[in-house]
Amino acid sequence: MRYLLLIITVYLAAVIDTTVVDAVRVGHLTPDLLSMVALIWLLTASGPGAFLAAGVIGLLGDLVGPGPAGLGMAGMLLIGYAVMRLRARFLLENLPAQLAVIWIGGTVFTLLLATGHWTSGATCQPRFALLGRALGAGFYTAGVSLPVLMVVGWIGEPYRARHRRRAEF
Repeated sequence: MRYLLLIITVYLAAVIDTTVVDAVRVGHLTPDLLSMVALIWLLTASGPGAFLAAGVIGLLGDLVGPGPAGLGMAGMLLIGYAVMRLRARFLLENLPAQLAVIWIGGTVFTLLLATGHWTSGATCQPRFALLGRALGAGFYTAGVSLPVLMVVGWIGEPYRARHRRRAEF
């Protein structure tokens, strides 16, 4: 059931990312909804292979967006592996930690894509402009993900309460 929900969410994010996202553009910044879905999946999914689903989402983003295929997949696999290692070491259940992970992950993902496009010659913008836009896009993506993370937290709250009660016995 979770994978069906993931497929529907990824499809809706891809459709919104390619059609409606220009309506929420602020200057040159737009939120990256596919990376947001992948990062939220990494923060909420259990199991060691959750980052593979994030890599598939990155590949879908490559197929939908401009540029060479494979760059987004590789970037999302690296970020997914890093997030899974962070989840193993730190408690990332609270909202500020999740927002920080999405901001940093979105920034790194956007910076990896921009660097790949810059080195391939697809864009001719200065490197510092790419860094500023990556920071802004990561922040914007984290801001858009705030209501989604709140809803995901509300949905998961009954499960966590039952889990805490069982641990007390």
